[in-house]
Amino acid sequence: MIARIWQGVTSTRMAGRYLEYLHRRVIPAYQEATGSAGLIVLREPRGELVHFLLLSFWRSEDSLASFVGADLEVMKPTTEEKSFLIAFESTARNYKVVCKVK
Repeated sequence: MIARIWQGVTSTRMAGRYLEYLHRRVIPAYQEATGSAGLIVLREPRGELVHFLLLSFWRSEDSLASFVGADLEVMKPTTEEKSFLIAFESTARNYKVVCKVK
């Protein structure tokens, strides 16, 4: 299993609209992706900014590659997504899950 981590930052004013976008566009895409093993969206307010961290799980590197392309680190936010974000990581971090506890 692969865990993929990516972070974006928005203003407090835009945080609700960005979360709506995630529910409308991003979450369904992850739910429909072959090999997707789940997605967790974390939200951390920090003063006037809100940090969003997306933590997704994939059954294999191949299943992740079929969703994001051959370069597993590259992030390609849509134009609409960029309109909500003040800053975002241009790459994702991908980890092999070596231990999972319930």
